[in-house]
Amino acid sequence: MKPPPPRRILVQIFGTAAALLLANAALSFTEHPWLLPSLGGSCVILFGMPRGIMAQPRSFIGGHLIATVVGMLFHDGYVRFGGPIGVWLAFAVGTALAAMAVTRTIHSPAGANPVVVFVENANWHFLATPLLPGLATLFLVAYAANNLRSPWGAGPWPRFTRWGLKAVPSRAPGQERRPSRDPTPPRGPIDVA
Repeated sequence: MKPPPPRRILVQIFGTAAALLLANAALSFTEHPWLLPSLGGSCVILFGMPRGIMAQPRSFIGGHLIATVVGMLFHDGYVRFGGPIGVWLAFAVGTALAAMAVTRTIHSPAGANPVVVFVENANWHFLATPLLPGLATLFLVAYAANNLRSPWGAGPWPRFTRWGLKAVPSRAPGQERRPSRDPTPPRGPIDVA
């Protein structure tokens, strides 16, 4: 795999820096004036692999919201019923992954959100801050940076194939999609830029 061109590297550097600086500035006026650690991982995907399935808005926003809500539900269960925190936490992350898979919103950095919920002993206000301002800021910066040369992403609805998720390339209106006749599974990563 060859490295990205210099222009793409600059978009990665400045896009990530701008997104995290703006998110940090937005969060400095809130109840939780710190960045959610998983947003750093999201920047790697949003700016490093903007054409990949996990970089699509549906996966990015949906994955974070679903994983955080699942984490909150399991944390509430732990607070209410007690038991070993490690068991509750492990099942929270596993259930978050399953929920993201079922809704086709897998975004790997979001898997850390239930861990943060447990570590911070967070309440439901955690959704309003730091999660939503962070997501909104990263989305807006990624939208601006990744649309500089071509439309960002493959569309909001990834398709299932026999071998798993597959990005659907953007097509001009009226352009027909030719079906693939290759029965072999794809090799390597879905897309890297």
